[in-house]
Amino acid sequence: MGNMNKIFIALTIWLVGQSAFAESLACNRNTSSFTCLVCNCYHESRGEPLDGRIAVLKTVLTRKEDDVYTFPDTVCGVVYEDGQFSWTEDKYSNNITTKNAEDVQSLRECRQAADIAIDEGANGIIFFNNPRTSDNAWKFKRGKTTCGRIGNHVFYVPNGQKCPKALGANGSSGSSQQKKSNNGGTAR
Repeated sequence: MGNMNKIFIALTIWLVGQSAFAESLACNRNTSSFTCLVCNCYHESRGEPLDGRIAVLKTVLTRKEDDVYTFPDTVCGVVYEDGQFSWTEDKYSNNITTKNAEDVQSLRECRQAADIAIDEGANGIIFFNNPRTSDNAWKFKRGKTTCGRIGNHVFYVPNGQKCPKALGANGSSGSSQQKKSNNGGTAR
């Protein structure tokens, strides 16, 4: 077999391998609620356990239904609200293009998390952050009760509100745990 044939076969195998991972999803405020949840999951909680992804998405659903704060009343409105999710405000494309098996798996898990979150609905968690990447994490916690942690994210409710029994999927191990807060009150 000549060198050109070998190069052609190698190139064909490489291209077929690349196309096995090629999947894309447009992420913008004009897509469906499901797509906005999947995009938020992918950009905000990729690499987190499934329960953590579900908890992040339930936060979006809770904000959409909340009457106390002034959150938008649509899923995409919540996701793309100014100052809420950094991935919507950076200068990079928000579209998802899978490049390898890990990206494909993450996108698949985000679709699963969105299905579960939509099926189970909001859980009362309004806030979360990743203390390792948040600016002024101590300031963020003011006026909030800690409900628990899943992976790198910590979940909160406003002081005076009860934490849900489960942060992630209902009946899962991602449940809230009660602990003493620094100001002497009881936190969850």
